Amino acid sequence: MAFAGVAAPATAAPAGSTRCTEVSIPITADRGAQISGTYCVPDAPARVLQILVPGATYDRTYWDFPGFDGRYSYVQHATRARLATLAIDPIGVGSSSKPGGVQVSALSAAQAVHEVIGAARAGALGRAWDLVVLVGHSFGSLTSMLEAGTYHDVDGLLVSGASHAPGPGGVATIVGAARPALDDPATAGGIPPGDLGYLSVPGARQAAFYAPGDSDPRVVAADEATRVAGTVGILATIPVFIPTTFDIAVPVLIANGTADKVFCAQGAGGSLTDCSSAGALYGSERPFFPRAKLETYVLPGSGHSMNMALNGAEFFDRAAQWVHSISES
Repeated sequence: MAFAGVAAPATAAPAGSTRCTEVSIPITADRGAQISGTYCVPDAPARVLQILVPGATYDRTYWDFPGFDGRYSYVQHATRARLATLAIDPIGVGSSSKPGGVQVSALSAAQAVHEVIGAARAGALGRAWDLVVLVGHSFGSLTSMLEAGTYHDVDGLLVSGASHAPGPGGVATIVGAARPALDDPATAGGIPPGDLGYLSVPGARQAAFYAPGDSDPRVVAADEATRVAGTVGILATIPVFIPTTFDIAVPVLIANGTADKVFCAQGAGGSLTDCSSAGALYGSERPFFPRAKLETYVLPGSGHSMNMALNGAEFFDRAAQWVHSISES
């Protein structure tokens, strides 16, 4: 697969010995379709590349949240740990191609990620990565589980902000705020003209994605102001990932905030997943990963968007430790 486009360093790129470039990877979804991303490589990186997939209503900046001295940037923490990253805008998001909203589904998102993985392994990023780990958040985790269980082309899978038992209350907070992205000034300019298949969820982030005791109101406000659109196709196809996790046979780390309203019982959104401890989370999720080398982690007090929790650096450190174990195995 050809590689197209290397631009100037990303504006939120880590300083010092890390080089970040904007990339565009062709995919087969449609003529001229592509996935955009930010590719960051530190000096003397470990052998593994992390491909970072954000959740619905987020673009790649979820992984490199701007400002606040880099405190909430997964990418900056990873590169300081000598780990390369490729943070992507999923299909239908940000600078990536935007088909009709009903066409942007879990299935099309997973296929696009599969093609990005193939490009990374084939040398499209300037070197051939023989070890690739998928790192997802929320719907990006569901996409990553679907991809890994369908194509069997990754060496590890890090699932954050997700479980097999979403809570109806947490989901209702999000769905109840949904409206056509065309009707939201923050998202109307970033979608195909007139497409009612793209949705926005204005005003939902604070209640659905954050825990009051583990978040900075300034971060919540910045996150809300930079929301992006999701799609009807995504909502309709969320459950398709469930059976595929039974076939995942690589190392898996599941990481959740204990106060996640969407995916954890302790978030009081009705989820049946016990996130009270790493052991409890393991017990809840192990039946769905019978073949994987499964590890679990919980970030105390954190809500759904773990990267923006006040103690999110603890998750970043655990993630880096786990990813290094892939490169060293």
